Amino acid sequence: MVDTELPFQRLTVIGLGLIGGSLAMAAKERFPHWHITGVDPNAETLQYALKHGVIDQATLELPEVFEDNQLIVIACHLTPSLSVLEALAPKVRGKNIGVTDIGSCKQKIADLGQALLPDQFIAGHPMAGKEHSGIQHATPLLFAGKAYLLCPHAHTPADRLEPLQAFLQALGASVKLIDAAKHDRYMAYVSHLPQLYVVMLTQLLYKNEPGHLVAYHGAGLDDQLRLAASSYSMWGDILLQNAENLEGALLGLRDTVDEALTLLRNQDSEGLAAWFQRANEMHAHFVGFKAPSLNR
Repeated sequence: MVDTELPFQRLTVIGLGLIGGSLAMAAKERFPHWHITGVDPNAETLQYALKHGVIDQATLELPEVFEDNQLIVIACHLTPSLSVLEALAPKVRGKNIGVTDIGSCKQKIADLGQALLPDQFIAGHPMAGKEHSGIQHATPLLFAGKAYLLCPHAHTPADRLEPLQAFLQALGASVKLIDAAKHDRYMAYVSHLPQLYVVMLTQLLYKNEPGHLVAYHGAGLDDQLRLAASSYSMWGDILLQNAENLEGALLGLRDTVDEALTLLRNQDSEGLAAWFQRANEMHAHFVGFKAPSLNR
């Protein structure tokens, strides 16, 4: 699908944080003829977005009327996104308007979207971000070369899914389709557990003379602590909403810690070497997997 075939002439982004702001910026660069509206309860955020040309129109509250031929992106935190979708549905139902979101957990909002806007809502999750939030850290390059996960239902119309895919690809993202339940289970391991693990690591450091430990840290700790700057206001909701899947990942981590203790106590060099071999293979696969998308 080429750009001229996209059925959108307008874009509304509800929540102008890092992701929402970056998406609006990228859309403004790629589709300069589109009219972009930003919705955010923070007046300073809206003023920033208007001043820097991120949006064409600003509003503190959800508009009462939405015109046809547009895409609406709900870019709020998880629980507020559910409330926004409930409030939005009667305003857009039956119109030529596509609706999506950007949250890190998909099952709840995908089910709600199926109930409220079965032919219009498609749950989404960009695998892009930074440790710092806010529109001040937004960039139009945030999605370039990054995976963007969409969770359509079995009966999602093709004429609703394909334009959304084309739009996201135009922003530089690599779109992948995945079932919402599978998405949440996968994210528990590859996204949510790593974030919680870093928070757990900082708790351990905090209990063991952190002033001295940090004074002697090296690059390895630097890499680990990048995620320590993440905010609870965003991540608390994610971890609690995906608690069931995260529990499975944590129990697996606990078993792995027990295995590590056994290797060390038994001075099992062969077992430890096998672990490093497996880790090296995972790293090589990770680097090889990323390389093609970075050279699109």
